[in-house]
Amino acid sequence: MKIRPDQIEGVQPEQLQRRNKAGQSESAFGDFLNREVARGETTAASNIAPPPIVNPLLAAGAVANVRPVSEDGAQVAGQVESILDKWDDYTAALADPEAGLKSAYGTLDEIADDVASLKAGQPDLASTHPGLKSIVDELETLAAAEQFKFNRGDYV
Repeated sequence: MKIRPDQIEGVQPEQLQRRNKAGQSESAFGDFLNREVARGETTAASNIAPPPIVNPLLAAGAVANVRPVSEDGAQVAGQVESILDKWDDYTAALADPEAGLKSAYGTLDEIADDVASLKAGQPDLASTHPGLKSIVDELETLAAAEQFKFNRGDYV
């Protein structure tokens, strides 16, 4: 394909128009931005109020609204915490190649047994402590899923 001079002359005015338009939009945007910033400074300065001084001791009265934890709830929370500690041991055993999968599976078995004994020992957990019940259910689901992964051979 040959490029003819008359084709070049037709394209040159379009390129000049594009350059001029780009230069105008940049300067127009800069001018617009400067105007808005100047206008915003005057309006923002008049609308700013000093932050209120908050004394943290004023909210001390809200502490009376907190119910004391029952002995039963504290016991369940302690069992859940020990199960979560065993989960930490389990993840450490999986990450450590020297510990071996047998020790990891043993820890997982202990977790499943602890969750089952917790559920058997607290049959009315849903009515007395619904928050702890949801945590125990989730721990049970996680233990079952991990046992399934082990039996399937995901960690081999």
